[in-house]
Amino acid sequence: MREFNTNDPILTCSESLAFEKKYFQGQEEKEWEAMNQAGEAIGDHLLRDMRELRTIPHHPRILVLVGKGHNGGDALLAAKRLMKTIPTARAVIWGIVPWDQCRPLCQRAYRDLIELVGKRVEEVENLKSLSEIKKLELVYDRLIERSGFSASIDGIMGMGAKLPIRAPLSGLFSMINQSDCIAVRAAVDLPSGLTEDSGKEVLRADFTYATGVAKTPVIESRNLHWTGRLRYIDLGFFDEHSQDFENHKKRVMKNRSLGKLRNLRSASSDKRSNGHLFLLAGSRNLAGAAMMSAQAALKAGIGLLTVGIPESLHSSFAAQRPEAMWVPLPETPKGGLALEGLGKIKSFLGSVDAFATGPGLGKEAETHALIRETLKFFRGPAVLDADALQISILSNLEPTKGLILTPHAGEFKRIANSKSPAEYSLESKCVLVLKGPHTQIYFDEICYNCLGGSSVLARGGSGDLLTGMLGALLAKYPANPLDSSLLGVQWHGRAGEVLARQHGQEAVYATDLLNYLSFAMRNDI
Repeated sequence: MREFNTNDPILTCSESLAFEKKYFQGQEEKEWEAMNQAGEAIGDHLLRDMRELRTIPHHPRILVLVGKGHNGGDALLAAKRLMKTIPTARAVIWGIVPWDQCRPLCQRAYRDLIELVGKRVEEVENLKSLSEIKKLELVYDRLIERSGFSASIDGIMGMGAKLPIRAPLSGLFSMINQSDCIAVRAAVDLPSGLTEDSGKEVLRADFTYATGVAKTPVIESRNLHWTGRLRYIDLGFFDEHSQDFENHKKRVMKNRSLGKLRNLRSASSDKRSNGHLFLLAGSRNLAGAAMMSAQAALKAGIGLLTVGIPESLHSSFAAQRPEAMWVPLPETPKGGLALEGLGKIKSFLGSVDAFATGPGLGKEAETHALIRETLKFFRGPAVLDADALQISILSNLEPTKGLILTPHAGEFKRIANSKSPAEYSLESKCVLVLKGPHTQIYFDEICYNCLGGSSVLARGGSGDLLTGMLGALLAKYPANPLDSSLLGVQWHGRAGEVLARQHGQEAVYATDLLNYLSFAMRNDI
């Protein structure tokens, strides 16, 4: 898999403007086609994401905030898609300027919406005419007193926003940001007011749908408060231009990158041709982490799984998940893995394709010494997570082909010695999977961003599942640690999205994610 064909560049706003000018070459119909594609995708995504919060009301009410540019057209067509899908939905259109001052394609999108569902559309006096803040407040109060809105779609301004935001627009931003009468807030491309030089006047979103080109402001952690969760909508802009950005350092992962998982297994394959992973995990007090990692590895399609665990856990674990080969190992008085088990571990490592460790190991120095000595012996591809991410282990680790490290921000700070993620990955010659609100993968000076997932993953056990998945993929593709990481992170995030849309954010187990891996792998929606 050539990664630059399956992962698009992330561009600055100025780079995006230049690229889109070159891409469209002033062809209005080409722009109109892209606008329709973006609007339909935003509408579909928003409908699915609304279900993460609650069941869609029988008569949903959508607030559509429309600027004079193409983001306004995208928002109108997204509303059109929603209202076509939900025949009982109603829309309130609040334009910033009169329609005759909008760009031609925005006007065209408005006409399309009215032609299809005009009877279900209410228009509000445009913002330009509401020069006094009291008038603005009266209009907004009148709108929300009728049970508020199921969702809002922000299409006011895009990457060419002129700062600072002035009244009355700044007043509108303030009122909507403070309002508790909008259930879900969506932004087209990027939240209005957000640029590389943004201040505090930004229209906050729960979901940002980056359309066609992902811009740098949406991936910066300092902007998470404004962007909410991120979705990348691939419009195919780079299908014929990937070579132009082959050396670009920041990339966004596409669902298409899961293609490798969708290939048919060879008709002649057997369990040995689908990878053999040795997982070393768990302690008496942190037993669940080992089980979750093992379950995830099995679910991710590993051919053979051998799991080394403290001997006190063996009988119960082997009964729960007989698909794995469970190896009982000597343990310390406190229930961690003892150094005494090194010889037994070595006897298994000669026949495996990859090694994974970290989940549930605990903090005992003897256990860390065991991991350190194991890694001295095993020179193959490995995944290190959680309690295996210790300076005492990593500082004595010689660079090895196929090393994947999976810290969250706190763990990375512990091991990085003030280095940036890119610097650490380059110096360590590892694939660095930096877990967070959107996970980033660093390798060979390139940063890959997973703009997906859900806060449903923000619970204990999610990282253990990812370790098992990455270990399984690395065992299957031992020569390709980067591919394995890209596949695993995107797969994990997509399954989180589907889980949240089906069951919400709260009343689920971390292991429920495993039930949605199949759907996430086989579908792009």
